[in-house]
Amino acid sequence: MGNQLQHQRFFRSLSWAFFLVLTTLIGLPELAAKVPSGQIFGTVTDEQGTPLPGVAVEGTSASLVGRADALTDAKGVFRLLALSPGTYRIKFSLAGFKSLTRDGIVLNLEQTVKLNVSLALGAIEEQVTVVGQTPLIDVKSTVKGMTMTRETFQVLPKGRNFDSLVTAVAGVSNESMLRGISVDGASGSENMFYVNGTDVSCIYCGRLEQRVYFEFIDEVQVKASGYQAEFGGSLGGIVQVITRQGGNQFHGDLLGYYSGSRLNGKERDALRLGLYDINLAEYVNYQDLYGKDKIDLTNAGFALGGPIFKNKLWFFASFLPGYQPTVRPVKFEPSMI
Repeated sequence: MGNQLQHQRFFRSLSWAFFLVLTTLIGLPELAAKVPSGQIFGTVTDEQGTPLPGVAVEGTSASLVGRADALTDAKGVFRLLALSPGTYRIKFSLAGFKSLTRDGIVLNLEQTVKLNVSLALGAIEEQVTVVGQTPLIDVKSTVKGMTMTRETFQVLPKGRNFDSLVTAVAGVSNESMLRGISVDGASGSENMFYVNGTDVSCIYCGRLEQRVYFEFIDEVQVKASGYQAEFGGSLGGIVQVITRQGGNQFHGDLLGYYSGSRLNGKERDALRLGLYDINLAEYVNYQDLYGKDKIDLTNAGFALGGPIFKNKLWFFASFLPGYQPTVRPVKFEPSMI
């Protein structure tokens, strides 16, 4: 009887695991559609300024699974949609013209980049690569804000959580009297926080509910004003986070972090009324009187990403548990009775 129950529990657990995996795989396209993305568009012409239809446009990036392809229309216009944030290489090719490659095109979160190029006549095997052009700007956005990439926040002083860097944006400050992050004078409960397109704001108080450590972040964007109507629930600012992902090359990290009372100095003396005579005041140090709390926060884990099928399916996994014991010494004062 006992063995039969164990088998039933095993098959029940196996069925639940299969159901969760199947649900995840079915939900992948829907989840991917919710992740904020950018786009690149523009016009391709010849050296005389005449639009060129039928130009093959190919966009590749280390942050994009596969590649983005498009053909110019009758007006020479192309559009590459639903692009992940990253640095792109855009290649233009048409029979009878020199192939042109634009390298180092930086696309930020929810950015629309305009890229106009012209192709020169030449043999099919000829190719021109342009690198180090003037940075492109989003010509279709009125958003006031800032986007920080992984390369940016790795060199900035910051805390553990992503919200410790949002005050680098003009008009954004951390106000304790306004219950957190204040954007242009709004209170902390009027902001909205998103991780990979998912709202992680507290449904009761509006403040940040989910922590994301910088070791797992690729990009952080703060919008102070001028954002789209889809963020209509916000009266303050919008903070969006894009987490790290896999790639065509295996990569990983061993992670470790420690903080605690051992790294902190002695607290300042405090002024209080006398315990036995309230007409007298005295300076005391409570750590001298009662001892110092022993608080230790330790994180240790790993991150690993890479291809399952190159240019088709990637994976990224991370594990960073935390252990935080607290020991408080207690010393009872002698009774006055």
